[in-house]
Amino acid sequence: MDEEKLKPLSKKEQIDLSIIIVHYKTPSLLAQCVKSIKKSKPQLNYEIIVIDNNSMDETVEMMEDDFPDVNLIANKENIGFPKAVNQGIRKSKGEFILLLNPDITALENVLEGMIVYLKEHPEIGLLGPKLINPNGSVQKSCFSFYPSVMTVLYRRTFLGNFNRGHEKIKKFTMADWDHDSGREVAWVLGSAMLVPRKVIEKVGLMDERFFMYMEDVDWCRRIGSAGLKVYYYPDFKMVHYYARASDTKSNVFLAFFNRQTRIHIASAIKFFLKYARSNETKKS
Repeated sequence: MDEEKLKPLSKKEQIDLSIIIVHYKTPSLLAQCVKSIKKSKPQLNYEIIVIDNNSMDETVEMMEDDFPDVNLIANKENIGFPKAVNQGIRKSKGEFILLLNPDITALENVLEGMIVYLKEHPEIGLLGPKLINPNGSVQKSCFSFYPSVMTVLYRRTFLGNFNRGHEKIKKFTMADWDHDSGREVAWVLGSAMLVPRKVIEKVGLMDERFFMYMEDVDWCRRIGSAGLKVYYYPDFKMVHYYARASDTKSNVFLAFFNRQTRIHIASAIKFFLKYARSNETKKS
């Protein structure tokens, strides 16, 4: 199955930037995210597209009342992350597409800076900013190789506490690097990534066979395979209010039966099978 290609827009139809936010059951964070974008006052012709995956809470009413200028897609069911992203991309008019999680806060001048940087570096197909925690510490948001099923198990379960798992995670997250310089990486978290529209037209939309997790890895891999760089640049910073839904590492039973862990492992298996017969060389 080939991923769906994005239909080109004419220059007359295009605006500078489309910001796409897929949301599920975190309305206060979503409101904070949208407010941060508006507060940053980007000197761009931009649009915000929010896709709500049937949160069944106050989200739709909040968006309609408090943010009427935001384009809202209210799904009747939770269709998964990549499918919702693709809904937003199809509706978008931006020359550049910024994917943001609702738990991200945009800082001033970041959006303009990222676009200028991509225009100056056409060899880059996807740009990831530095993600920082609310306390200012750095989050590991870029990675040195594509994860295997075991990588997911090491990160999600108690197996990461053993020497082999610990060392693998250190290499995977580039823990020995200070994350203060720009560099090409294998992939960046889908929480915040900027992609030129022409790149999506070339490599296709996100693979909807993934429900959640690994779709960002897959997109980065396809962009890299198209001869473009996936790049991390720390001068552009965003705050990420990230936390796993539950910490299961210390509990053997919960580690393997937590729903998010099961979905993550299933997605990793799909990713492995997708490229199992590929002749592509893995970044490592």
